[in-house]
Amino acid sequence: MKKISFILPVFNEEENISHIYREILINLNKEKYQYEIIFVDDGSTDKTLKEIKALIEKDNNVKF
Repeated sequence: MKKISFILPVFNEEENISHIYREILINLNKEKYQYEIIFVDDGSTDKTLKEIKALIEKDNNVKF
């Protein structure tokens, strides 16, 4: 099985985190990849980190 890593820098992206995640999964499911999604929070002052942590609770392939 193919493996792929996404490393995504984010800054004040609380409204976009779940959207980005869903779009990645939609495209991954077409190709059957093993994956990891690594969000790099660059000092956000909104709820970006909270959104990332919520995804981590649902999907062990998400990291920050």
